[in-house]
Amino acid sequence: MTGAVALVLALVASLAPQPARTPIGPDNAAAADCAWQRHAKRVVKKVRRHGKIRRVVRRKVWWSCVPQATAPVAAAPAPPAPPAPEPEPEANRLGVAAREFYFVLSRPSVKPGTVMIELNNQGEDPHNLNLQLEGDAGEPLQIPETDSEERNVASFDLPAGKYKLWCSLPEHEEKGMAATLQVAE
Repeated sequence: MTGAVALVLALVASLAPQPARTPIGPDNAAAADCAWQRHAKRVVKKVRRHGKIRRVVRRKVWWSCVPQATAPVAAAPAPPAPPAPEPEPEANRLGVAAREFYFVLSRPSVKPGTVMIELNNQGEDPHNLNLQLEGDAGEPLQIPETDSEERNVASFDLPAGKYKLWCSLPEHEEKGMAATLQVAE
């Protein structure tokens, strides 16, 4: 008999008028005193499908309220914004990534004039970088030997033309450590 009484009480309680509930979430203005934080969790379940056990990966997402101070805070007047700086002309830069045994240039060509070249050694061996204008018999421009996982930067004044780039360490150029750079408008 006590089970039947409990069932009747539960039925009566469910029929009683309920106070209106407003959904609380990050899109609801009723929760203005909250800063909503989104949480996500990867959930892996094992389920039986077609007689075999399978892994099902789902993503559970929920929101939580981080209480904010409700007292109004007098905002200090913001200082005037400084004038926007004049945009600088695009720097004439070239990145060269060195690996065993090749170079990767950040761009195939640069403009004539002062060029900042950064040698980024991503390989296991030390490497250097030599530049020479094709047809020029003079001394090549050089970025010195750079150890593994290190960078070296140098600036050169390069006139227009086609430049050969190579690593002058023993056997590196023979193994393919060479590239071509075009300097043109």
